[in-house]
Amino acid sequence: MRSVKCVITMTAAALTSLALAAGASAHGTLNLYGKNALTNKTGTLTLTIPHGCGPDGLSTTKIVMQLGSAWQAAKPTEVAGWKSGVKHAASGQWTLTWLATGGGLPNAVIGDFPITVRWPKKAGTYNTPTAQYCGTQLMDWKDPFNAAADGDVPYPANYPVPRVRVHASAARTPSSVTG
Repeated sequence: MRSVKCVITMTAAALTSLALAAGASAHGTLNLYGKNALTNKTGTLTLTIPHGCGPDGLSTTKIVMQLGSAWQAAKPTEVAGWKSGVKHAASGQWTLTWLATGGGLPNAVIGDFPITVRWPKKAGTYNTPTAQYCGTQLMDWKDPFNAAADGDVPYPANYPVPRVRVHASAARTPSSVTG
């Protein structure tokens, strides 16, 4: 009887670990769909939300993305079932918001949220901290990418910040950088 309880406990622990790993393996990503981001040009940056929140798989109901002052312009594209908005602060920071007008993005459905942007004037890698809400539950995609695990910092980041590389010229092969 004791060995049966041990097997049941180990099986339950393994299933719980698998469930948590499946939820943690996906994260907010950015996609350029085959076009490079070029300094001082306009383009489309697409935020992809691959799942809902937490072990209960709640639907996504709100998304908030921050773009720093280096970004020259940003406007969320309309997405069916969502109301979008943009604020440009005096500091130069952009805040883009999508709010579900219906039931939101179901846990098992992937959602794309395109943004028309004018890329920064300087080449480099730009972070786009993003908050995903499922009702009152939050998945905050803002952790920096870490070089390696150490005593204070795990690798990889728990909620990696989506980021994009902006190139100085069109001479590079198209690619997307996911966060």
